[in-house]
Amino acid sequence: MKIDPRFIEIDRASNEKEPTEVYRDQMAVIVDNLMSGYLRNPQRTDAMLRRDGMTKTADRLVELFGPNGWEQPST
Repeated sequence: MKIDPRFIEIDRASNEKEPTEVYRDQMAVIVDNLMSGYLRNPQRTDAMLRRDGMTKTADRLVELFGPNGWEQPST
């Protein structure tokens, strides 16, 4: 697993920030990575989230992007 370099920067600056600011910055990176992964390969992301017991998160992404958003429409 590769660590997002933004986490390293957040960690380095954490002593100069309030805990809530650090948490906010960390969550922004997590959400960005989650959304980017979903948009790149939604079926894989959905399967990984459900496998890891994060069904509510998977369901929320389906709500945002539509059911089976990864399926290509037939032409």
